[in-house]
Amino acid sequence: DTVARQLLLSDPVGAPWTSTALQEAASLALRDGRTADTAAFLRRALEEPLPDARRQQLLTELGSLEYQAQTAAAGIPRLSEALRLSGAPQDTVRAAVALGTALAGRGRTVAAVDVLRTLEDELTDRPQLIRTLQTASVLLSEQDQSVRKEVYRWLCDAAEHSPELVGTAGHALVVRHAATAGLISAAEAMRRLRALLAQPADPLTEPFLLGTAAAVAQWADELPEAERLVERGLVGQRPDVLHPMYEALVNVRADILAARGEYARLLAEPWARDRAYTAPSNRQAQVLLALVATGEEARALRLADGFDLRSAPDSWELNRFLYARGVLRAATGDTAGALHDFLECGRRQSAREVVSPVVTPWRTAAAECRIALDRPREAIALAEEELRLARVWNTPRTMGRSLRVLAAATGGRRGLELAEEAVRLLRDGPVGTETELVSALTVRGRGLTAAGDRR
Repeated sequence: DTVARQLLLSDPVGAPWTSTALQEAASLALRDGRTADTAAFLRRALEEPLPDARRQQLLTELGSLEYQAQTAAAGIPRLSEALRLSGAPQDTVRAAVALGTALAGRGRTVAAVDVLRTLEDELTDRPQLIRTLQTASVLLSEQDQSVRKEVYRWLCDAAEHSPELVGTAGHALVVRHAATAGLISAAEAMRRLRALLAQPADPLTEPFLLGTAAAVAQWADELPEAERLVERGLVGQRPDVLHPMYEALVNVRADILAARGEYARLLAEPWARDRAYTAPSNRQAQVLLALVATGEEARALRLADGFDLRSAPDSWELNRFLYARGVLRAATGDTAGALHDFLECGRRQSAREVVSPVVTPWRTAAAECRIALDRPREAIALAEEELRLARVWNTPRTMGRSLRVLAAATGGRRGLELAEEAVRLLRDGPVGTETELVSALTVRGRGLTAAGDRR
């Protein structure tokens, strides 16, 4: 570290030991969490003579760090330069995935996918690397509605007709797509994913497999398994190289905390206090929901007002944020505004072929708004449709929620029967469904009161 700091003050030396010392100091600084020092040492190392292969690796690391430090203006050009250099095929793929992640993060999803597809044509003799690029393309396409449709259409067709081309991670993404499209039960989804996880892992695509399986396990209320998969996936992530699964895994970890109702832990996460976000994210959506759940509506309103959604990328994260803002508006008495957010979330999700309530239960949320606005028929139609989809996924959380809202909208003897069914399901539900049970008990209590059974 001392030698590297002295080298920061010097002109290029040209001796091999200088770049070695700077790279070793950068590794130590990264280990200690001193990312500014890491970036400074890497910049200085790049001033020394280096073979193209090593220069490519350092540019990928530096570009990733600069992008994560909110300096995309420097990070993206460095990653582009890394991709132009000649290096080992695996390092070139890492550079391409890092550049694609950065471009998609700035709303340039078409360019991100094009970068990966162009490299595919140069690796025709490397099927494993091609699968890595294809899997990364699928994940990055989630940031754009039209690109997502095209990429998933190809993926599902390839999985059906040429399954060997897709790999385990690709097949896991097909399972996730079926879950969000309302085509598969939680039990069947987990059965398929566990079979994929039991197969030999390709090191480059394993993060995609683990992250995808973790997300579906969280939706299926298999929270301990989801947590194990997240931790296993994060162990394999390099903090100095951009990768789309890192954000995905951290997102799932936030979703797990929210599903368990561990709002204090969620709000204590370092990213929960970060105000450097330029666009609404899934994690910020979970922060909004946690603040509402803990009675901090004023703080939640300040956070929500900090984003101009008109300029936000058309991504799944925007849809999650719209849902969370709807919950906030409903909690603060803006029922009409909440209804608008829920319906807009639903419109956007449906356009992406995401219709299952496992991701955003916008129908029941909108139904509750319509109940409050004295429009029970419209509320019943929404709640019935969500119940139909919930029966496909078939977990206590999704079933209990839709039964509870349909009970509130229906009323009378039938409403009381629906509320009692919701309570039965949720009493036997896994850890994390207690909040839904409280809501179902409240609706059941109101139904009993209306029926004259005040005791």
